[in-house]
Amino acid sequence: MRTFRHVVAVSVVLLVLAASPVLAGADLVIPLKFIPTKKIGSDAATLREGISNKPIAIAIEDSRQVKTKDLVGEGTGSGDDTFRIRFAGHLPSYLKTTVQDRFGTWGVQTDDGSNLVIMIRVTRFHVLETHAFYGSTFTAEVQLPWTLVDRAGRVFASGTALGTGKTKGRWRNPVNCEEVLADALQQAAATVLADAKLQEAWLAAVPQPAPEHVAAAPTAPPSRVKSKVTPARPPKTPAQLLADVKQLRREQVGTSLLVDYVSKQTLASAFSANDLVQWKKAGVPEPVMAAALQRAP
Repeated sequence: MRTFRHVVAVSVVLLVLAASPVLAGADLVIPLKFIPTKKIGSDAATLREGISNKPIAIAIEDSRQVKTKDLVGEGTGSGDDTFRIRFAGHLPSYLKTTVQDRFGTWGVQTDDGSNLVIMIRVTRFHVLETHAFYGSTFTAEVQLPWTLVDRAGRVFASGTALGTGKTKGRWRNPVNCEEVLADALQQAAATVLADAKLQEAWLAAVPQPAPEHVAAAPTAPPSRVKSKVTPARPPKTPAQLLADVKQLRREQVGTSLLVDYVSKQTLASAFSANDLVQWKKAGVPEPVMAAALQRAP
């Protein structure tokens, strides 16, 4: 009997020791789901007349300064134990889907093909869980710098929106993390949309499409037959394309629009080692460089 009790006691100790690393410091991984705790419409923005009839495209860029892109926060356990909070999924896709849904709920038409684009960079998407004996407090912050531009790279307005959220719940509970992040994101999205500068520029903007570089037609006798063929754009060297990218970046055009622009170009020659160095020195984002490399012959 004593032997049996001894085996049971040892087994319990081993189970506790095996579980303790998970409880103390293992990462908490949460799915990306939009689960706000606030009532629908509580953060709704009031739109000026005419905005609902002017569709806009939404582009999202993850500009957070974090060690790994899946890191969204941290939590505390008993004593000084801490753990990281990470997410499973693709943050820009989640943010775009959620912002489009919120904007649509508040009366905005979104169209990925629109020449008027609101570029939203997320610089803060963070949740903090503070544990106590009676449960945990979850707080979240979302920061969204935004720029209203057209496909030609012209900037009409810019600003920054901040959203916060707070709730109580169970320790290391993914749902509570999702709820508080959703509250903060909804508030930030409503703040973006309610900005007076944005709405004024939105109504006044006459957006232009992305620039088209058309080759000069050779001198030829006038023809009585009208051609329906559009002249092809001349191929560019990597250096010429870099000059275009630099100009668009000076106008604060975001990464996704730059990728879209570069993907429509044709390169006359492959990248040399010096070309790659120049693009890297210019600080061109890697997705843009990757898109440019794919356009080489």
